[in-house]
Amino acid sequence: MSYTLIKGGNAVFENEIKKADLLIKDEIIKDISFSGELPENCEVIDADGAYISPGFVDIHVHGGAGYDFMDCNVNAFREISDIHLNNGTTTMLPTAVSAEFGNILNFIEVYKKAVPLCPNFCGIHLEGPYISKEQKGAHKEHLLHSPTDAESEMLLGAGRGIIKRITAAPELDNMETFTKRMVENGVLMSVGHSNATSTQAKNAFEHGFSHITHLYSATSSIHKVNQKVEAGVIEAAYLNDDVSIELIADGKHVAVDALKLAMKIKGCGKIALVSDALRSAGTDVKESYLGEKIEANRVIIEDGVAKLPDRSCFAGSIATGITLLERGINHYGLSVCDAVKMLTRTPAEILGINNIGRIENGFTANIVVFDKNCKIKTVLLNGIAVTDKKKGKLA
Repeated sequence: MSYTLIKGGNAVFENEIKKADLLIKDEIIKDISFSGELPENCEVIDADGAYISPGFVDIHVHGGAGYDFMDCNVNAFREISDIHLNNGTTTMLPTAVSAEFGNILNFIEVYKKAVPLCPNFCGIHLEGPYISKEQKGAHKEHLLHSPTDAESEMLLGAGRGIIKRITAAPELDNMETFTKRMVENGVLMSVGHSNATSTQAKNAFEHGFSHITHLYSATSSIHKVNQKVEAGVIEAAYLNDDVSIELIADGKHVAVDALKLAMKIKGCGKIALVSDALRSAGTDVKESYLGEKIEANRVIIEDGVAKLPDRSCFAGSIATGITLLERGINHYGLSVCDAVKMLTRTPAEILGINNIGRIENGFTANIVVFDKNCKIKTVLLNGIAVTDKKKGKLA
């Protein structure tokens, strides 16, 4: 049995920030307003007036520290886990980009091997290959296709219980059958990289889709279909109060007023902030790769964001959890409480995880302590302080 006290901090709750001394017993938050005599051999962490937040939950992340999950080796998974953990992300969904089907199955198998070494992993996210060619973004068009029943069964055979979410375009052939099969097995189905009309999107919501992948990025809005004006995914998402959304809040992918509109319509209880981070996250490189490290996947890093070399579209972000927090507050004008909620409680609830994402008694002690400049002071994972293994300090 071990105890840790985080003293002298300002705990971030859903609607208020209060001074607090936080007592942790083993992996669990024991007392959010501790006072009195310390337990024997209690470790004390002095927050020194900094904020005490739940650990960040990133439900869409491809890489970091120079590695991508599609490198498909345990060392890459561990390095990505470490860089994001040291930047506040205590729970994350490793995300696969569209690839040959065999590579996706390999990604799943490597995940299984890496999990014991990566305690902030909570399952995987498949972004493609079942997405629209019209809204492919940086995904390679030749890899994109409609789902087949055979692939559905192979995915479940390899990843049942591991695949937590799939981003797909609901307008593709056989998608209704595929969605039904995945939802039956506990998979969160998310509309993304989709050119669907609002009618198609609303039909998808009725048949199991419940989330939108990086709203505004590769999601359709008002457009013409056979000379008829149709609304799109964005409008359908706004009209359905039960549908949650995610935003890449790196200050590049989403305009300030667009985020404010999302907040006005959805509220922070239905918006998760995600990094969509590439392998270049946490580095200062000027060139990188989306997915496998091959020339066809090369991207450039410019103006604080990843782009295709021809600058025709963005290719993901270089953000980490603490970047999203800082941008949320200083660029988008969010309150500390709202920014923290969209990085913690909301994504946890979207995934259906009910023991993280809040500073509450009985919750898992995943904690980030950060100062007024959004610089991390301490990260705790399952009640244990985490340090960068290479640098000996927090990144």
